[in-house]
Amino acid sequence: MSADTAPKSAASWPAAPEPPIDEAVTLRATEWMVQLMAAAGDARSEAECEAQCRCWRAAHADHERAWQHLCAVGAALRGLPAPVAHAVLARPARRTGAPGGPGATGGRRGALALLLAGGAVAIGWQFERAGGWPGLRADYRAGVGQRRRIALVDGTVVDLNTDSAIALRYGPAERVVVLLAGEIAIATAPDPDRAGAARPFLVETGHGRLRALGTRFTVRLLPGHSEVGVQQGAVEIQPAGGGPTRTLQAGERTTFTRAGAAPPTPASPTDTAWTTGMLAVHDMRLERFLAELSRYRHGRLGCRADVADLRLSGIFPLADTEAVLETLPHLLPVTVHRFTRYWVDVRRRPD
Repeated sequence: MSADTAPKSAASWPAAPEPPIDEAVTLRATEWMVQLMAAAGDARSEAECEAQCRCWRAAHADHERAWQHLCAVGAALRGLPAPVAHAVLARPARRTGAPGGPGATGGRRGALALLLAGGAVAIGWQFERAGGWPGLRADYRAGVGQRRRIALVDGTVVDLNTDSAIALRYGPAERVVVLLAGEIAIATAPDPDRAGAARPFLVETGHGRLRALGTRFTVRLLPGHSEVGVQQGAVEIQPAGGGPTRTLQAGERTTFTRAGAAPPTPASPTDTAWTTGMLAVHDMRLERFLAELSRYRHGRLGCRADVADLRLSGIFPLADTEAVLETLPHLLPVTVHRFTRYWVDVRRRPD
């Protein structure tokens, strides 16, 4: 038996900004929100970030309009059953044409949604994913829907994302973290050995080895490749198959296989939103969005083909995937069908 999540009356939601705001501006406003979230708890960093954000808002009228729209509808979602503190919506235009056709433009632009989950994100997790494969070899694990922060003996801090596992190989000549599954964020610390020489800090995946050069960076292991993004310092990529090395600088990200690394592309503050308990996306297909969200919950989460190309942007709370699903019908012309807690299907809302 299915249960549908029906949206509230459209009259209860603020209208999208008119005239429309450029997508690059709305993305930047979202990034400022992520940066402020990440800086929370550090008074100096938070003050600096707030000052920079105010300067950005003052630089152009559309910057302030985008920011105010993010904040203006916070009260609109307080009536939802999910424990959401604030939310920002820009309702998408309805698609009247076939996927890819002339009528698809508005729907593909989707909606800007910002959800800030209330409450603290707990630390300390258990590894649950059935199969346990690399977990048998892991020194540290995080279960499905969980995050875990590890302080290593040298002062390096490692954040494990959902369904992730690492093994450590610390020796007299080098410090090695092996990413067995999932995704990690690392803030390295200097660690001279007894002779005074610094041991290199390395991260290994099945596709190669990364050498940190005074760094904060993220690494994600996928079936066909690995992804790396650098927030501070630099990272040297050494493909396992003997391909040429590549150095990635702060503000860059790329993918690499055993054969080599792709050219770098610009990184975004939203890349590390998961470390603050959020899933940050921009102009993402609904099908891919649900695939990302499904990493943080058990069971099947998918959608029908006729809504797969709808697009959305925003920041969503990973601590409560049910809250995110409750919100989808407010953002897109869809309904959420729950056959069981572990089998959820997203479909187009009937006209």
